[in-house]
Amino acid sequence: MGGMFHPTSMGIIDGRIIGLNNSVDITRFIINNGLKEIKMPDHYTLPGTEYYIGFGTGYELGQIMRKLLEKDTTSKMPLSKKIDCLSFLLKKQEGCRLILSTDSFLDNIKCWDELNISKTIVNDIQSLLKENKVQRAVNKMLIYLKDRFYLKASIEFYPIYEKLLNLRQEKKKNKDFVITEELEKIKIEIQSWIRLN
Repeated sequence: MGGMFHPTSMGIIDGRIIGLNNSVDITRFIINNGLKEIKMPDHYTLPGTEYYIGFGTGYELGQIMRKLLEKDTTSKMPLSKKIDCLSFLLKKQEGCRLILSTDSFLDNIKCWDELNISKTIVNDIQSLLKENKVQRAVNKMLIYLKDRFYLKASIEFYPIYEKLLNLRQEKKKNKDFVITEELEKIKIEIQSWIRLN
């Protein structure tokens, strides 16, 4: 993730996820939980008014999205899985390099539980892996999943991306760190994931 968000923006981001994951309105949420459930980031100065205003706005937005998911009839996914998928998307919007439009995903809920990887993409990824272009292979798969609104599959594939990201960060910290063996493991994991899907 780049720089820090303004307190209001961070409040909106946090509030959307919590609002989406709660069945009660903001007033009942505050009555039930007080402010102890609202975790203002440590680097924001007290009293945190801007953060709390953003949180309230975000919570209301999360409630609106929850109602859309409750009313959805295009997908057979249970509500809890839909909420998990949308929560994943909202969390990734914070620091993802890919553009993830909430509205376009909400318009395509029916696709969240689907997965159909074309032969062309499989061949492209296999080719990239043979050339040791692991990052490009992972990015190609993430973009493919995102462009088709395959959120459930994205959740399943994302840990592979995180392993690669952590490996690269370790290499930046320690120039002597040899990543060859770990990259091979990630390549095998990508190929296994594709085969299973």
